[in-house]
Amino acid sequence: MIVPSSLHTNEPASPDLGRWEVAVAILIGAAVPAVILGRAVILFFVLIPALILLFRLNRETLTRFVPISGNGGLMLGAIGLTAFVWLISSALSIDPVKSLETWVRTAAIALFGFLLVQQFTARPSMLDWSCKSLIAASTGVLLAANFALYIDSSIFELYKIIKGPDAILVQTLKPYSSVAICVLPIVLWAGWRLGRVWRILGLASLPLTLLLIYANGEQPGMSAAFGLVAAAVLFFGISLFKRLPRPLAWAILAAIIVLLAVGAGHVLEQLPAPPIAEGQLPLLPIPDWHRQIIWGFTAEVAKNAPFFGIGPNTVNMVPGANQIIPELNQEYIPSHPHNWPLEIAAETGMIGFLCFAATLLLWLRSLAASAIRGHGAAWPMIALYGAFWTSSLANFSIWSAWWLTVFAVLAALPISAQTIDSVVSGTITNGNR
Repeated sequence: MIVPSSLHTNEPASPDLGRWEVAVAILIGAAVPAVILGRAVILFFVLIPALILLFRLNRETLTRFVPISGNGGLMLGAIGLTAFVWLISSALSIDPVKSLETWVRTAAIALFGFLLVQQFTARPSMLDWSCKSLIAASTGVLLAANFALYIDSSIFELYKIIKGPDAILVQTLKPYSSVAICVLPIVLWAGWRLGRVWRILGLASLPLTLLLIYANGEQPGMSAAFGLVAAAVLFFGISLFKRLPRPLAWAILAAIIVLLAVGAGHVLEQLPAPPIAEGQLPLLPIPDWHRQIIWGFTAEVAKNAPFFGIGPNTVNMVPGANQIIPELNQEYIPSHPHNWPLEIAAETGMIGFLCFAATLLLWLRSLAASAIRGHGAAWPMIALYGAFWTSSLANFSIWSAWWLTVFAVLAALPISAQTIDSVVSGTITNGNR
């Protein structure tokens, strides 16, 4: 499966861009930073590009750049099987309409990401415009946010016009910190690739993002911090992996997998099972007590529906989910589980979870193999991968349209660059070549 590489000067000839193509590229680049204005704002930024891409959809678009090599066929099979199992879970859901709607929406976002890659590959100049737009918009957002946090919060008064008079600066900016760590590796890569002022702005994003996560020490973004650490560990771990003798590298990898499995099992054992008694104390130091209760409730749901789950995006509808926890004055499941493995396991069953986990592992394997072979843009994609899936362990619902769209848009940029390089080098073989 083709994965990212850096985009160089020997790109395939691309016709001059029309105004609509430039506009689409700029909207796509600005879409993710625009989340700071509200999570639903990203849908406004991608709606017009999505409609245009669908309008231009044809057989040639779907087949021109669909490189399948290595374990690509296996990965496509895993994606198809996961989608099929999730469809079964949706049909058997406690709320089939809501679950099927979630399934269709998730599939649509995946299709949108695919079409973005196809469009950027066919028009490499559009990729440049989107990268520039992303860097400029992200830099502007980070500068404004940090100015409000560390210098003068009066600028936030203008922001309250959008968010409402009761908005609190740190709490309003905190969710964006998880978005910012996903943007960071893509901005660093895009800035380095474009050069000149874009490289400077890209490098400036690193300290600005760290300052945003710290939030002046008031409410640091813990999920974002763990995501950033995971991105760095994955990035440098694969860098080290390629330098080790293969037997040693695989032995270390096996040990890491075992440790992660044991750690996950330990966490599950320590989670509190409902109902929670007054005065009951947590057995784990992190996360917060309410989140541990949410996870414990979700784990029980998963145990009671082990095969196909209760249906995507429905765990908060289970009997007892809206009951108030003693002493916390909070519901067992206020909206979602704040943990994507538990959410998917409870709502699509262990079959759905294992299929999806296999898909993610195959994708990571493909990314690592591509990076080891020297494809430059695989590295920011690996960092994005680590940041997104790790921060999702304790924050937003994995079914959230805006959150999945963030990942789809950001991932499309380096994947497009990789595909363009593969076309130039002649490594893609399909019916059109």
